Amino acid sequence: MSSSEPSTSRSFWLHFSISLLLAIVIGAFFFYLAIRAVPLDAVLSHLGDADWQRLGLGIAAFVAIYAICHGARVVRWYFLVRPLGDIKPAAVHRVCTVGFTAILLLPLRLGELVRPFLMARTSRLSAAGVLATVVVERVIDGLIITGLLFVGLWTYQGEASLEFARGGGTIAAAIFAPALVMCIVAYRNRRLSRRVVMATLGRIWEPGGEWMAGLLEQFATGFGAMSQRNDLVPFLGVTAVYWTANVFSMWVLLRIGFGLDIGPWEMVTVMAVLVVGIMVPAGPAMAGNFEYFMAQGMGLYVPIDEVSVGGQVGVFAGLVHLLQIAVIVAPGVWVMVRHRNLRVSRQTIEESKSMHEDSPEQSRVDDGPN
Repeated sequence: MSSSEPSTSRSFWLHFSISLLLAIVIGAFFFYLAIRAVPLDAVLSHLGDADWQRLGLGIAAFVAIYAICHGARVVRWYFLVRPLGDIKPAAVHRVCTVGFTAILLLPLRLGELVRPFLMARTSRLSAAGVLATVVVERVIDGLIITGLLFVGLWTYQGEASLEFARGGGTIAAAIFAPALVMCIVAYRNRRLSRRVVMATLGRIWEPGGEWMAGLLEQFATGFGAMSQRNDLVPFLGVTAVYWTANVFSMWVLLRIGFGLDIGPWEMVTVMAVLVVGIMVPAGPAMAGNFEYFMAQGMGLYVPIDEVSVGGQVGVFAGLVHLLQIAVIVAPGVWVMVRHRNLRVSRQTIEESKSMHEDSPEQSRVDDGPN
């Protein structure tokens, strides 16, 4: 063992510990807000009076539908990756399954880089190109959710204040709309995208501007699916299945297990508020902000300040969270057990971060054939 390895290991664990501590603090803050919105004693009271047979049926229905949701989420990435080169669907699906597990288990969404890193490491695809597909996926999802949120608020007929939801939607739109424009510009006119970057970021920090401009040029290869109907149409179709199943799974659990009077379209708005909230980098498994933003979304349609209703909402939020974690993590762990090269380790996390930080010219990882 070289003398630099212990130092590298200490540096990794120091950074990871700081990230974990910060994530726990953020999650604890949101959990505190969630408890203020839905008191813990109301949640415990509802658990004591719950109809477990009815709840069990709701859980079974939720798991069955959410498994379809997660499966669609895994499958659709293949249609973004396929234009980058010859790759087997099963290989993409395995990496995607592990990647989503890493996003849940690691703090501050550090797992976002694991999926493109593993895909590049286990294939001959460009790391920058693969990373670009993740960016495209996130931007499209962000725009879909933001659009659904604003439509839901536009059709809202309740009496609750909409300022919180509108504020979250506005912030999300301010992030994803410019990102989409930049993606399109980078794909259609690389010279223009370079000029824009160098005229903005480059004036403040020239090396950073050069890095970003080069990265955008590499990213353009990752937008290939957006210009090919054979890839774009199935991607959007599976995306529709993904979000529809996501909403329907929560609505079915709510109706069967809790009996709260919230319709499917109203649940779309609840989901949109939730998704905007869990975009905030926080603790492992998004603990804290998941419960808080679920309560905020539900509060648009039911009086969560009433003890009985608040208890139902609190149990519902916690149950949805736990069941989603189980459905996502179980197949990810199974894949990691069967495929050693896809296991998430210290080295995987460290190298995935370095892949993101490397210059675009170096952002190819070719460790072996597909």
